[in-house]
Amino acid sequence: MTPRAGFVSGLLAAVLAALPAALRFESALVWQAFAVCLAGCALVMAPLSAALAGASVSKFRTSLTLGVLLASLPLLPFAALLKTTTHHRPLGGVTFAVIAGLTIVGLSLICGRFVTWSGVQQKGRVPLARVALLASAALGTALLLLGLVQGLRGGSAYQVGFYDALRVLALATLAARVRLPEKQLPRVYALGLAAWVVVVTVGVCLARAPATQAALASRSPVLHWPLLWLGG
Repeated sequence: MTPRAGFVSGLLAAVLAALPAALRFESALVWQAFAVCLAGCALVMAPLSAALAGASVSKFRTSLTLGVLLASLPLLPFAALLKTTTHHRPLGGVTFAVIAGLTIVGLSLICGRFVTWSGVQQKGRVPLARVALLASAALGTALLLLGLVQGLRGGSAYQVGFYDALRVLALATLAARVRLPEKQLPRVYALGLAAWVVVVTVGVCLARAPATQAALASRSPVLHWPLLWLGG
């Protein structure tokens, strides 16, 4: 797996990450919202997948994938708790971001230990580490599917932001593991890079409309946030 393949896979995964968010908008804005959400996802996911696709970070990639997927288990009730107990929304958002980051790092480190143990266990013994990894992967995949479904339903700002961020991080780390045909990769990468530039440019331009900005701020703030850095 090469960074170029990870870049292309991340760009393709951005479509799946943006679609549930776009379907939360009314029919008149759905395609415009999809273009903006896709740009926000692609801006983060393609470079992130490319960075994780290097051969030298296979254990790190596996650990991060499982850590991100499993993080939704404790963070979802925490987001609901913040919603009911915090009246200062910016403070609540910062608190959630810090706790979410620490949770993902902690779970990734734990999964990293299981990845290491699974590679050094002696033959003939019950592969407890591998069983734990498989169970974690199954649970994490179920949580990701839940995030895709919940993304279509909408909800509070915390829930919407949480599931959007979960989809972006989880799908980006999973995309870094997808293998593409090596013979076609140079041409596919060139097309993917051009498509990435077009997608981001169109998204930034569409996001400048005041009505679109107001809708994105309430219905998909996490996916719109990366475009704000580019003036969207």
